[in-house]
Amino acid sequence: MKKILIAIFSCLAYTVSAQEIIAADNDTTVLTEYHDGLLWAYRHIGDYVVGMTNYEQKDSYGKYYQIAIFIKNLGNESTTFDPEGITSDLYRKSGDTLALEVYTYDEYMRKIKNAQAASMLILGFSSGLNAGMAGYQTTYTTTYGAGYMPYTHVSTTYNASAAAAANMAATTQMLTLGKLMSDDRNTKSQGYLKKNTIHPNEGIIGYMNIRRKKGQSMTVNIPVGESVCSFNWDVSKKKK
Repeated sequence: MKKILIAIFSCLAYTVSAQEIIAADNDTTVLTEYHDGLLWAYRHIGDYVVGMTNYEQKDSYGKYYQIAIFIKNLGNESTTFDPEGITSDLYRKSGDTLALEVYTYDEYMRKIKNAQAASMLILGFSSGLNAGMAGYQTTYTTTYGAGYMPYTHVSTTYNASAAAAANMAATTQMLTLGKLMSDDRNTKSQGYLKKNTIHPNEGIIGYMNIRRKKGQSMTVNIPVGESVCSFNWDVSKKKK
């Protein structure tokens, strides 16, 4: 199990600000261990071993509880794991319970694309405005009239070459940013949990983002086979 975690989890981007698992003192169904500073919790439920860790993550698109999940099939039959069935509830100090938004792969990619589209729109407007203005040149000429009184004449001309150069620079900037944004989406898509068939003696691992809200504790419910495996996490403490 550790070899699988080392080989795959090393590809995931994370910040070391792990949450603490909440388990009763007499709960012997939970096994915990640290891996690269993150606390992992495991449960053996039926024919499966389910493990997860929970930590806070912030990127250009928001703040999240980022969860990494490991599932090992110990049975003799294949099973299909669908991460869309994962749910999470947040418990607040006031006693309220809030259903947290767990982003599926498609939802998270759509969130990234929407944020990038807004950035491209702003940049495109700014670049187009600057490129359009670059073609106009204003000159100031001062002459002296009777009594040596100065007169300033203002004239504006259009320089097609300057405008073309500015448009080319703006286009190059947009294309470069578009490529960087595409690379960013590809990077963030690597390792994000998707629907998978888990064959006997095989395991999968990946991560998902949950929209971050302040609270005391949160529960993550992971459906595997015919059962639901739940983990409780303390999210009340301020991470340094």
